[in-house]
Amino acid sequence: MTKIHPLSIVDPKAELAEDVEVGPFCTIGPRVKIGAGTRLISHNVIDGNTEIGSGNVLYPFASLGLPCQHKRNKATDTKLVVGNDNLFREHFTAHTGSDVDNQITIIGSRNWFLVGSHVAHDCIVGDDIVMSNNAGLAGHVVVQNKAIIGAMAGVLQFTHIGEGAMIGGMVGVSRDVIPFGIVMHNSLNGLNLVGLQRAGVDKALIAELQAAYKDLFVSQEGLFSERLANIQNTYPKNPLIQKVVAFCQSPSKNGILQPERNA
Repeated sequence: MTKIHPLSIVDPKAELAEDVEVGPFCTIGPRVKIGAGTRLISHNVIDGNTEIGSGNVLYPFASLGLPCQHKRNKATDTKLVVGNDNLFREHFTAHTGSDVDNQITIIGSRNWFLVGSHVAHDCIVGDDIVMSNNAGLAGHVVVQNKAIIGAMAGVLQFTHIGEGAMIGGMVGVSRDVIPFGIVMHNSLNGLNLVGLQRAGVDKALIAELQAAYKDLFVSQEGLFSERLANIQNTYPKNPLIQKVVAFCQSPSKNGILQPERNA
């Protein structure tokens, strides 16, 4: 049976699964759908055309589905879709999409969004991601699975963050970050080796990835596209390297983030 605190306001048109729990001082709009086992602890606002899956937990003052912060957006039926088993800590915000893109913001499953973090309009956020305190995604950002975004880091519009990448705290990211890359001081700073090791990735695959990284980003021989084709052909059976290659072959309009080179 759905548990709704008497101090909350739930529109009768909203669709809540039977075991959803709504704590005090929450507001849920008429077009909201919430899946089984999701809990709103207190002071949460869910509005707009918003679908939330099962097993999610919203801490006080987390807000989902309000209109996007975009001056040119005119659409009234944009959408937010959220997967399962996400943790939304205090003051997290996620907005619906805009009519300057696909009109939808998508958040996957098993993500941790810590205090004050923000997912803007038209973002596509994958699974098993951590956004730390006050980290923010601007509009149209794509974040692939298992990425980590540090406290107070900001990601520019349209930027892509690759699988397993790690963004350091207080970093401004304005270009695409390759899968398994680390960003410190606003430049690419090597590979997330600790993350790969913790994930149980074979040491031989990691060693090949390190060699490919040097060939691609440390070497200055030839064009970047030529070095990319070289590692693609040299390591055809290494899935980590092939993910890096595929990512670099389809960059956003911002381009691929490079290491800082000494003068």
